[in-house]
Amino acid sequence: MRTRRATEEVFKALPEAIAIIDLDGRIEFSTDSASRHFGLKPGVVIYALEDDWLIQLVQRALAEARRVDYDVKGGDIQRFIENREYFFHPTAIPIPIGPNAPDKTGTLLILKDVTQFHEQQELKLGVVSTVSHQLKTPLTSLRMSIHLLLDEKVGALTEKQTELLVAARDESERLVNILDDLMDLRRIESDRVALTIKSISPQALAREGIEPFLYEAKDKGVPIVNGVPADLPDVLADSGKIVQVFANILSNALRFTRPGGMVTVSAKAEPGFVHFFIGDTGAGIATKHLGQLFEPFYRIPEQNQKMGAGLGLAIVREIIRAHGGKVGAESQEGKGSVFWFSLPSLKDSI
Repeated sequence: MRTRRATEEVFKALPEAIAIIDLDGRIEFSTDSASRHFGLKPGVVIYALEDDWLIQLVQRALAEARRVDYDVKGGDIQRFIENREYFFHPTAIPIPIGPNAPDKTGTLLILKDVTQFHEQQELKLGVVSTVSHQLKTPLTSLRMSIHLLLDEKVGALTEKQTELLVAARDESERLVNILDDLMDLRRIESDRVALTIKSISPQALAREGIEPFLYEAKDKGVPIVNGVPADLPDVLADSGKIVQVFANILSNALRFTRPGGMVTVSAKAEPGFVHFFIGDTGAGIATKHLGQLFEPFYRIPEQNQKMGAGLGLAIVREIIRAHGGKVGAESQEGKGSVFWFSLPSLKDSI
């Protein structure tokens, strides 16, 4: 009894919001943080609480016999505590009876405080947004001056001067694209982009996404094949935003696929979603980089650093998340890559 009481006291003193829930949904132990902020007090049955996400998370962990993270958009729970905004990331872990035993005795619920991470992200995005807007005006003036000089409006240019100005023009255009991507990412992450959701066939959506790249693909000798079946259920999507998703992925696929290779777009239906796949026969990506591809500003070290700021795939991820879908990538060095994303299907939404 003394050991049990000591364990309970130590458990309650832990800084994280943690609770142990038995198979009937009754809370056996909980930390002070879990009790105060989420009402997870010992003896309370979770089914009596109004948090549906909590019940679903615990049920999934037990049914699937594995660790389950809260994966609704954003992945975190918001709470206002003492007039301050907090964010917690919930995780449910089934507790086995013993080592290698299939039967479970309950669930461990962990609500990790990720408020500092959210605050840092908000601060970073705020700085990025401000800097982007402040750079726009002088950059516009710079571009105009370069174009006037190249048009020889203020005098003839030597061959070397023209060469230098063309390089300056290309770099200024690249900087404009980076700033546009930064502001796009900021707007999407802050939910300030209104999606115009309509039903559209996956084949037609893929066709819209592929069409702008057909000439480039032909010139490079890398055909793009639309292998999306015509009989798939319609998806619910903002076609303009999804075309942007295709553009970011296809531009990378063409960039890293040599002439004679191929880019293939395909799709398949699964319960509630249609999954799109964009595969190429390019150089491939090392496994160690796959987990970071969709992070802002991440660029593979071995690649040409002048190709971009590493924002394209981050924008892809945020657009797909805004649609309620998921995104990912698979690759092997020397054997090409496959990027995939999912969109809600109309058939399962009615």
